[in-house]
Amino acid sequence: MKVLVTGATGYIGSHLVKKLAQGGHKVYATDFNLDQNDISRYIEGNVLNWDIRHISHPVGEYDAVVHLAAKTMVSPSLKDPYNYYLTNIVGTQHVIDCTETDHFLYCSTGSAFHPGSSPYATSKRAGEDLVTLLPGHSIARFYNVSGNDGFKKFDDSHYHLIRKLAAVVNGLYPHIEVFGTDYPTRDGTTIRNYTHISDIVDALYRMVEHGPTKSVECLGNVDGYSVLEVIRAMADATGTVLNVRLGNRRPGEVAVSSLPEQSKFFIETKSIQNLCLSALEYER
Repeated sequence: MKVLVTGATGYIGSHLVKKLAQGGHKVYATDFNLDQNDISRYIEGNVLNWDIRHISHPVGEYDAVVHLAAKTMVSPSLKDPYNYYLTNIVGTQHVIDCTETDHFLYCSTGSAFHPGSSPYATSKRAGEDLVTLLPGHSIARFYNVSGNDGFKKFDDSHYHLIRKLAAVVNGLYPHIEVFGTDYPTRDGTTIRNYTHISDIVDALYRMVEHGPTKSVECLGNVDGYSVLEVIRAMADATGTVLNVRLGNRRPGEVAVSSLPEQSKFFIETKSIQNLCLSALEYER
């Protein structure tokens, strides 16, 4: 198959390009930021360096388009909503307009279940709405992705909880801060779904080969973990006593972001302990 991947040098994109190429598919890649992971040995031809927000010419025909390129953080979206709407909504429409394909696979987020919670969530849900107008589409929602499988650069800002915990274990930070302990959950902290990058990429690969589902596929396990449970998992996996500080809620956060049901395309092979150790391996 001839597959275009947007956001191809990013964290998930680079792993997906590798998986598709190793599966024998011809991969075409685009990203406005090429100073990320090196995917040059896996792609067909050269990386197309165009910004999804400002495409003005057709890119070509593909058997599948996997649209990963997006702005992806909740807190920054509250400070800069315009660029989130520009990239995640207008940018998505540009990709739709400038490519021809029978299968447009839109990569979304569990935050789309709560579209009014932040500009990020709103923009991703709006992107989904645009894609559903296409006759051949699929939507993949994933959550907190961690670990690595050949590409080392991910979350160097330590925004992700598991990555930040690994940095704390490694001595880069003196403590881990918990943002809010008064949520209506089993221990008062937010609950999220955590998945390994290889499990996410394997699921996306299956979706590409399957073809359009015309549905929303939730990639992850239905059992979520609270912030405190993830902290305990890292402590147990590494034999480390972690210094925990309690802080205030962060704006835009919802109490629970978990799966209503697990997609048939997702097969979990990595435990929460595997995620912790994988992040720690990269950190060291």
